Amino acid sequence: MLNLRNRARWAAAHAAIALPMLTGACDVKKELLDPQNPAVIDPSAVTTPAAADALRIGAFGRLKVATAGGESMWLYGGLLTDEWKSSDTFTQRNETDQRSVQTNNGNIVTAYASLQQSRGYIKTAIDLLNQYTPDSTRNIGQMYMSLGFAEMTIAQTFCNGVPLTYTNGGIYVYGPQLTTDSIYKLASFHLDSAVSFARGADAIATAVRQAALVARARVLVDMGQFAQAAALVPVSAVPTSFQYLLTFDQTSGDNNIWSLNNSIGRYSVSDSVDAGGVLANALPFASANDPRVPVIKSPSVKPVDGTTPLFIQTLWANRNDPVPLASGIDARLIEAEAKLNAADYAGMMTILNALRTTAQTIGTKAIPAQAALTTVPTTKDAAVAILFRERGFWTFGRGERLPDLRREVRLYGKAQDKVFPAGSFSFKTPGAVYGNDVNFPVTDNEITNPLFKGCIDRKA
Repeated sequence: MLNLRNRARWAAAHAAIALPMLTGACDVKKELLDPQNPAVIDPSAVTTPAAADALRIGAFGRLKVATAGGESMWLYGGLLTDEWKSSDTFTQRNETDQRSVQTNNGNIVTAYASLQQSRGYIKTAIDLLNQYTPDSTRNIGQMYMSLGFAEMTIAQTFCNGVPLTYTNGGIYVYGPQLTTDSIYKLASFHLDSAVSFARGADAIATAVRQAALVARARVLVDMGQFAQAAALVPVSAVPTSFQYLLTFDQTSGDNNIWSLNNSIGRYSVSDSVDAGGVLANALPFASANDPRVPVIKSPSVKPVDGTTPLFIQTLWANRNDPVPLASGIDARLIEAEAKLNAADYAGMMTILNALRTTAQTIGTKAIPAQAALTTVPTTKDAAVAILFRERGFWTFGRGERLPDLRREVRLYGKAQDKVFPAGSFSFKTPGAVYGNDVNFPVTDNEITNPLFKGCIDRKA
């Protein structure tokens, strides 16, 4: 995790970029040739409203890298489940696809660090915003929403027993191992703070508040508090059309879902069959011809491994296509799950069919209306199957599939090999089979923390 001094330098640099260029009578040659010491930063450079806001912008950028803007736990979670298949030669991606992740997996090490470091940047931004721009409540609210979202992602993605470390005055303060439930409660506190701060009626404050409500409801769902979750996100609070979008451009970074699938060919959209035969428990994302996950066979890009069929998604067909961090569709799916757990299966179907039979938008992609589902389930197991299939297609690629499958095991009593991909993994290695991972281990970069003793458990 970067220390406070490095964050201060980073904030100062971005604050300078944000300021208008000044002109005047100066000796440019002398300015350029004078001795420079980049390690010395005037403290005043990071103790201004402009610097505080620059750090806020940068901190949100770090969260973006830890979600759709980098090879993050969103992508790795989809690889551990059934959204993606590895079309790569790297053992790190292949073992993730195989559900047998090692603690020294270099890709997961980097993604874990990125997610943890984003928390540090966000916390520092909150401190500086409170000190130098206390009236910018919507900006403070955005940072609390970002912090809660990062913590929620850690709880949803990793094993039980993740430590949360901070820096204080540039000094590491190692965090103890926390249970998944404790991290969810911490995320809830920060998301509640986001709702409280983003209390304005303007569009930006409203969007921050709605995103925080959706994330808070997702936390409650993962904790099994379904009715409380649905009560936070009715249509009056979070309309179905709402999207809190992560945006991209070539100067600040590409949409990495597009980059790693459409452009580079290291990931392929997964399907319910592969070269080894039927892929147990997997949704047919590549072959379903579902408008919520539009997929084509790559016309030009080749898979990196040279053998795995490369299916590319066109939900985000361009490098700068925006991705929803939270949406009103998420809110409706939360309401549907609450209906399921109240044994109101007809009510669940009403919500799901309202989504299906109305044109929706994901990012900038128009999703046309679909036919309604006509069969109302009569058992909880049947209702669970319908709900999680619908969730899979509505939330594809956005970091929700892994917590969904974990929830099927943890809260709905299913065996992991009846939920996650299982059986033959021979499409990559002859004779290989899928492992049993239902989450990610804390990686070896946490070994220096004397309070970390390894995952408490690897249960869903």
